[in-house]
Amino acid sequence: PETGEHTREAVRRKTLRAVAESALRVGILVLGGLFFLSNLGLNVTALLAGAGVAGLAVSFAAQNLIRDFINGFFILLEDQYGVGDIVQIGNVGGQVERFTLRITVLRDLEGRVHFFPNSEVRQVTVLTQEWSRAVVDVGVAYKEDIDRVLEVFRDEVARFHQDPEWRERFTEPPEVLGVQALGDSSVVIRVLFNTKPAQQWAVAREFRRRIKKRLDQEGIEIPFPHQKLYFGEPLRLERV
Repeated sequence: PETGEHTREAVRRKTLRAVAESALRVGILVLGGLFFLSNLGLNVTALLAGAGVAGLAVSFAAQNLIRDFINGFFILLEDQYGVGDIVQIGNVGGQVERFTLRITVLRDLEGRVHFFPNSEVRQVTVLTQEWSRAVVDVGVAYKEDIDRVLEVFRDEVARFHQDPEWRERFTEPPEVLGVQALGDSSVVIRVLFNTKPAQQWAVAREFRRRIKKRLDQEGIEIPFPHQKLYFGEPLRLERV
């Protein structure tokens, strides 16, 4: 999901195609079944009339299924998300692998597949609609000159944005916000990257790699936990 073109038009086309194929498959099965029964000499008209009465009774027992279709229709109509989007539904996040009017199928980062009836999709967070954002926090030591640190960050961010291999992934120039927090052992610098959909993770990883190398070159310390071991005073043996 982090490479390749990802546009709302492409997502919507793919989703509409999946829904149309699903509906067409159901329609073909129903019509095929009716033709088969007709060839067997059964009265299809009478059968359909009886099915209408039975369907009315079954509909009361299938309210969840009806809600699935209604909610799926509005998800599709409002273009909330589609096949290829990366979303979070409840506590589960992943890429939308399949969408029909009845269910939404997600595949998470570990490859596990999750099935959601559309009636249960009450709140969804879409991470890849229109544009995305990477928020990167990097801590530096308190002993460093913060103004110099910010200059280094701005320079490295500008170099990253101008890199021909990465320039097309951005939607606008990155921004060094400045000091985000004074932590227990570090001063936290925050940087924002507005990217094309699904590119935020690759951009964040690459910037962390670049800023680590740059800070090493500049001799700017990134704090890490230190631990001292104390074994006590050495034993002294006295002669009697």
